[in-house]
Amino acid sequence: IKADLVLLAMGFTQPVAEGVIDVLGLEKDARGNVKVNENGQSSNPKVFAAGDVSTGASLVVRCIASGRKSAQGIHNFLTGR
Repeated sequence: IKADLVLLAMGFTQPVAEGVIDVLGLEKDARGNVKVNENGQSSNPKVFAAGDVSTGASLVVRCIASGRKSAQGIHNFLTGR
């Protein structure tokens, strides 16, 4: 997959690794979720993940907060901050 930036945000179940997650070579945590840093950035610096794909099934308010955090991380990445 060739892209300048990818944002992953997927439903209520554990992410299916046999697809874009494996193709992008993303690191996963012990529970099989996409591993991200404090900015929502994955092991591939051009891929950000938010919500259930990075935390596992959670409350919608936590997923919204995760999305906002990743959005700020994307902004910082794109603007060089």
